[in-house]
Amino acid sequence: MKIHGNPLGIKATTQIILDEIYSVLEKIDEKAYEQFVLSILTAKSIFVTGQGRSGLVSRTFAMRLTHIGLHAYCVGDATTPNIDKGDLLIACSGSGNTHITGYIAGLAKKSHSTIIAVTSCKDSSLARQADVIIELPVQEVSTNYKNNGSIQFRSTLFEQACLVYLDGVILSLLTRLNSSENDMHRRHSNLE
Repeated sequence: MKIHGNPLGIKATTQIILDEIYSVLEKIDEKAYEQFVLSILTAKSIFVTGQGRSGLVSRTFAMRLTHIGLHAYCVGDATTPNIDKGDLLIACSGSGNTHITGYIAGLAKKSHSTIIAVTSCKDSSLARQADVIIELPVQEVSTNYKNNGSIQFRSTLFEQACLVYLDGVILSLLTRLNSSENDMHRRHSNLE
């Protein structure tokens, strides 16, 4: 990887990535975060969705929600039950305009579920369907000659910031639920 014509080593490259993630997360809205955590704590069941790498990040979040003792499901899995009133859908999409994620949010809305959009576009079609918007303000430039924004490919910075943000939510939930590492370990899969 070259930035501004100079080859960078791995330490310099990863420092740039960490700085980019920090620049996004330092701008997050604490009030929206509190609404997010409260929505999780009051939901009967929690469903997560996203496409591509955002979908993979959402799946890691569902796994940790299960580890801390909550009922969490990944949309599309064969064992995922129906969503209903009192349930929560967490939809992750950098653009907020991913067709399938928006369609799933629409189905959840018809079922009178609460919807949380985790996105970098607060004016997107997904955000317009959401009850709570978690904006991760990522500035991306989709060219090889970047003058500003992330140096990384397409939505990579959103996915990284989303993972760190959701892991922060898990740590907050652990405290609020008075859960421990031992509790999580007991719930971790033993078929591995």
